[in-house]
Amino acid sequence: MKKTIILLTAVFFIASNNLFADDDRIKMRLQDRLIFDIFIDIWQNSPEEMDLKFFNRGINVALLQDFPIGYSNFAIAAGLSFSGHNMYSDHWYRYSHEDDNFDFEKIYDDLDYRNNKININYIDIPLEFRYRTRPSREIPHPFRITIGAKFGYMIQAKTKYSGDWYSSADNGEMREVKFKEINVGNIESWRYGIMCRIGYGFVNLTAYYPLSEIFEGNTVEDMIPVSLGISFTIN
Repeated sequence: MKKTIILLTAVFFIASNNLFADDDRIKMRLQDRLIFDIFIDIWQNSPEEMDLKFFNRGINVALLQDFPIGYSNFAIAAGLSFSGHNMYSDHWYRYSHEDDNFDFEKIYDDLDYRNNKININYIDIPLEFRYRTRPSREIPHPFRITIGAKFGYMIQAKTKYSGDWYSSADNGEMREVKFKEINVGNIESWRYGIMCRIGYGFVNLTAYYPLSEIFEGNTVEDMIPVSLGISFTIN
């Protein structure tokens, strides 16, 4: 019994010495706390008759708290972000009195227009799991891989149009107009999806794939935007 206690005590002190020896190592410094993304949305499952632009540009700004895991090269992060998504197409997103909802409708063929889009903005809670290399003389900047998820709430959805329009005030003659409609409906209030980021230094490639639907109660419920872009780590 005494030999067993002595052996366990020796093992404990050896393990303790190894554990506290790690105190001489340097923890990862806090990084990647302010991030700015520019991306394009590639809309999936759009109707065949709908013509969409390929470059549906968007932005994302994230403020996160970085939590290094011990002395390892791994960290977790959480915070808040703002995302703005756009879809440019040859269809209006308009309210239909017949169906009592918002839906897409083809722009009349005899109308010339410069801009027609729907813009959807979200406040998100990003949760990330991060890996970063430590800077060295040979590789002065960190290489990073980040995977995670975002959970968001839609704060605004609006449409903008600029181009020709029939004016009832001018006896039905065509004239150039600009108008927008805010707080359009039939869009899901909540969203969630997965994201990743990979890069070197302060420049990264980023991607986001939604797992939830965007539109509800209309003819485009299956449409989702896959976001691909460039991410800049400010701090």
